[in-house]
Order: sequence, then C-alpha cells, then structure tokens
Amino acid sequence: MKPCYLLVKCFAAIGIAASIHAQGFNWSTASARSMAMGGVYLPSQAGVIDSLAANPAGLGLLGSRTVDLSLTSIFASGSFSNAVNNNAPLKDAPGVIPYGGIGTPIWHSRFSIGLGVVPELVSVSNWNYVDAPGVAGASYGLQKQKSAILAAGGIAGVGFALSRKVAVGASVGVVYNSNTLETPYVFQSNPALAGLKTLLDLHTTGVGWNTSVGLIASPTRRLQFNAAWKSKTTIHSTGDANGNIGVQLAALGLGAARPDFHYSAEVTNILPQSVLAGMNWRLDGRWLLAVQADWVNWKDAFSSLPVSLTDGNNADINGLLGTNAIFDRVPLNWKDQYSFRGGVERLLTESISLRAGYAHSNNPVPASTLSPLTAAIMTNEISTGIGYRYGRWRFDLSYGIDPTTQENVGKTALLCGEYANSKVRIGMQSLGLNTGFQF
Repeated sequence: MKPCYLLVKCFAAIGIAASIHAQGFNWSTASARSMAMGGVYLPSQAGVIDSLAANPAGLGLLGSRTVDLSLTSIFASGSFSNAVNNNAPLKDAPGVIPYGGIGTPIWHSRFSIGLGVVPELVSVSNWNYVDAPGVAGASYGLQKQKSAILAAGGIAGVGFALSRKVAVGASVGVVYNSNTLETPYVFQSNPALAGLKTLLDLHTTGVGWNTSVGLIASPTRRLQFNAAWKSKTTIHSTGDANGNIGVQLAALGLGAARPDFHYSAEVTNILPQSVLAGMNWRLDGRWLLAVQADWVNWKDAFSSLPVSLTDGNNADINGLLGTNAIFDRVPLNWKDQYSFRGGVERLLTESISLRAGYAHSNNPVPASTLSPLTAAIMTNEISTGIGYRYGRWRFDLSYGIDPTTQENVGKTALLCGEYANSKVRIGMQSLGLNTGFQF
C-alpha cells in the first residue's frame, strides 16, 4: 500500500498548496459529467472515477481499458458578522483539485478492476476577522482564522458482471487526512481551561481506511437502478501544536508567566458512512433522465472533535495546570444529511451532449455550534455542462453554482459566546474538466 499512500499524499499536498475552499464538504461523485447533472452517479462503460468514488459495481460495466483524469476548481465567497465584525470577508483564492483513475477488464472474464485517487472530503475556510472579547475581556484583535480538513482516498476496486443486467462491486480505500487550525482557540471541555482562549497553530496528518459495496441492475435497455454503501473512516492524525496564551494570562493577572508553548497534537476525525440510490431512464436515443437520493451519517461522525495535546514544553503552564497534557473536545452535534439530485442529458449530435442538473440537501450544521470555520451550510446547487467525444477520447466540462446561503446564530453552545447573535453567508461556484481515453 505504500506507493498508493504516497500518491494520495501527493494529491492532498497539491490541494493544500492550492488553498481550496469547498463548503460542499463531502464528495459522493467526482466526474464533470456527474457534476453537470446535479451530482447524480451515472454508470457507464468508461466511468472509472465515479465508479471508484460512488459505486464500485460500475467497474463491472467497463468495456475496455480506460484512463480517467479530472480537475475541479472551486471559487468561494462569503461574509461574517458578529458583535465586533461587520461583513468580514472570506479570504480564499480559487484552488484546483486534480484526481484520476484507471480501470480494465481482466482478460475475457466477467471481472474488472480499477485504481485511482479521488477526493473524500475537502473544506478550507480562510478568514480575517476581529477576535471578540472573551473571559476577562481577553481579545487577540484582528487575526487570521483558518480551518482546513482535507482527505483524499487511494482506492482499489473490483467489479463483477453477474449477467448482462446485473453487476456488483467492492472497493477498499486508503485515506490520507490533513488538518490545519490557525485561530484564537477557545477551550470547550477541559475542566481547568474551559472558556479560556489562546492563539493556536495546529497541524496534523494521518491515515485511515474504508470500504464500499455496490449494485447496478438494468431490467430493460432503457432503465437502470444502482445503489451503494460506503463505510465510515476513522483517522487518528498526529502532528504539532504551537501557540501563545499571553493575552489571556495577562487578562487573568498572570502576565508574568511564559506565554508561548508547543505540544504534540492528536486529532481524531471520523468521515461518515453514506448510502446512495439512483435511477436513470433513457427516454429515447437522445434524452437521458436521472435521479438520486443520498444519506450521509454526519450525526455519528461529527458529534464532537476530540483534541489531545501532550508533552507540553512550557513549565509555567504545566505548573498552573499540574500536568503537561491538555485534553479538549469541541462540540459539533451535526445532523444527518439527506440529498436529492436530478439531472438531464440531451445528445445533440453523435459527439456532443448538453447537461443540466439540480441538487437539494438539508443543512447538517446546527446553529448552536456554527462558526465561520464550520459553515458547511449550502443547501442548493444548480449545474450545467457539455460533453464531447472524439474517437476513443472523451471530454466533459461542468459548471455549478451554490447560491449564497445565510445562517443566523442566536444562542450558541460554544463557550465564550463570541458567535452568539452572529451571521454567516457562504456561496460557491465550481468548474470541472474531465478527460478519458479508452484503449
């Protein structure tokens, strides 16, 4: 698995360098064709990326060896307001995510295999806003506020055609995860520190794994059903945490203590299990309609975020706490998410197709734990795209827009109360390019 792990790490590193912002968070499909049709999974004889990302049974439909490559660019905008900020803007620049896969039938058998790298979860929130006063009036003033959770999966899958009408598949993914948090951090559950805040610069990385299984059934030539399940992914990531708690110590009358610190850090992330079920119907030789429903189990995955800091190097802080370790848990309390997607494809010529789609989902983030760093609040997406085939080549382009969504927070469950009576506005656009070659 080492070469696969290194490839995943390389893709994740590219994503970090690109300053990607994606409040859409969880990726269920990945090709430009799918994105143009509202994110519906569409089984095909050349769809390696989506088979690996959404339903491994699609590998059982491969007609020949196929290389599938994609780029997705994301553009985000937003603002944040609270007691000390008025429409503070989101600072992210557009970023590009590269990924791809390769698949092939095994000789003349009913088996096919696939291997690739696809995004699992992408969220980068990058803001500049004033830190609201907390306990004893402590404020760190205007600060960079950044949170990043990036996960990319190196996936190996196998599909099997039970008959001309039914295919099944399974896959295993090795998931590389990177976490970044640069912010005035408020301790939430630690008995000695709850409510106090410090400047924190935390970086951790780790690896987990997941599995998926899928089924595709085609009762007629024009009608097709598919369903897939993906397991949860538990990742224990480790790294470093540096910071400075000087402003808070001074506000408490402890300004003589050394303020800077370093800890070994561990963060446990759980990526949720999910289920999708879809149907596509080819009306005639030119029209294709597709619908899909998704369930993402955020409730069990993002109930809280445990953070462990050990081996602290600041003797003054260790003395005040009576230990060189800090254990904290940030409440999230996310809800399960249900999505409904629909898309249409119109074949204009033998080579050119036009596509359009719409997706709607509930907001999984409760207002009580919402902050600009966790504002995955977008609920609607409109998309369109075009496809072109030339010989063994396939080119697909997609464009999607998530209209700006606003969430108002009244009473917050987060300590310190700085996000009480706040307002977050987020919108996003995406552009996808996909190319494939069969040989």
